[in-house]
Amino acid sequence: MNTEQKLIAANRQENRRTLISDLFRQCPQYDVTALEIRGRRIRVSDTHWVTDFASCNYLGFDLDAEIGAGVSKAIEDWGVHPSWCRLVASPKIYVDLEEELARLIGSEAAVILPTVTLISIGVIPALVGKTGCMFLDKSGHETMYEGCKIARDNGATLRSFKQGDLARLEEMLVEHRDNPRKIILVDGVYSMTGDYADIPALQRLAVKHDALVYIDDAHGFGVMGENPTPERPYGLRGNGIVRHFGCDYQNLLYVGGCSKAYSSLAAFAGCSREMQMFIKTMATPYDLSGPCPTASLQTLRQGLTVNKLRGDQCRDVVWRLTQKTVAGLRSLGFTVQNTTGFPIVSIFIGDENRLIESARTLFDNGVLVTVCPYPMMPKGEAVHRITLTAANTDAEVDGLLAAFAKIRLPTNVAG
Repeated sequence: MNTEQKLIAANRQENRRTLISDLFRQCPQYDVTALEIRGRRIRVSDTHWVTDFASCNYLGFDLDAEIGAGVSKAIEDWGVHPSWCRLVASPKIYVDLEEELARLIGSEAAVILPTVTLISIGVIPALVGKTGCMFLDKSGHETMYEGCKIARDNGATLRSFKQGDLARLEEMLVEHRDNPRKIILVDGVYSMTGDYADIPALQRLAVKHDALVYIDDAHGFGVMGENPTPERPYGLRGNGIVRHFGCDYQNLLYVGGCSKAYSSLAAFAGCSREMQMFIKTMATPYDLSGPCPTASLQTLRQGLTVNKLRGDQCRDVVWRLTQKTVAGLRSLGFTVQNTTGFPIVSIFIGDENRLIESARTLFDNGVLVTVCPYPMMPKGEAVHRITLTAANTDAEVDGLLAAFAKIRLPTNVAG
């Protein structure tokens, strides 16, 4: 065995993602190459097509001709890619977008970086320093945990609490009352279930205990918005989970992702002007990471314009298709994890053998989903995650339900 093989073998033994590596070779739903795309239909071989229920382009903007048409002019103006790190210089399109994003979500300012991951691994360690304390929701996204691990390795304290257990969170905040650097880290919309964090309650705790709430709203931004009603449960404008609950940004740092609803390689932190300057000078990705491609920035700009014109209509479509999907799956006897109506729908499968078998059945019957074993989910609680978009159709949802009917498991119960 050569050195490379020894390193790979050693890492496999100690890494909890080994199961994903094993399933990678057995599951046709992993590492799929899209040879051709027609709407949400994907050709994956010479003759086989699947319908995409794994995309997180919730508003369908990835396929919107109006958005795509505006990209070439920005490339003419700025080139295909800025060659500076942001600490040195930024094309004006960056500044214009940061101002527009801040207006949309209602914050003083915003800072754009390429991904939510880069924000987490750069901003979290900068905020907490070597002596602060982090309180991480156990159901929070893995990228927040990666940022917290970097901070912990630098000397900060990491505590965790179960999703929604605010009583335990407050106990820990009291235990660390004398620490001036306290950060609570949660998802705005949880990426496996579509649950919403209780932002008002978290904000009250943060104000009471002089802490900061870091909200990863990678999935919620663009879908969730202000002034929800029974007719429009997501709310209006898609301006994020904070505005959905009618909150301001006191003691909150809002991180929005644009690669989901806006189909653009970009993410941002919505914050105060003081925090904006802190991130620019103290978060290493601002000066060590490459910037967003010009086309992605222009895609975001075009998407924000389309959102003003017809974004709420797109969200209406997503809501309706999600309700149809959840009701249909439950009628087949599946346990479905979705209490909010958000277009993330997780279907309980159980063990990994059933997961592989059902994944093959779905793929053979023309359906692409996200296959989620441990450690994406707790052991024995593997799911298939479905995501709905405004570019999906009723006929495609009918095909999805027909495919799931072929893998109905006797142990599933309606939920």
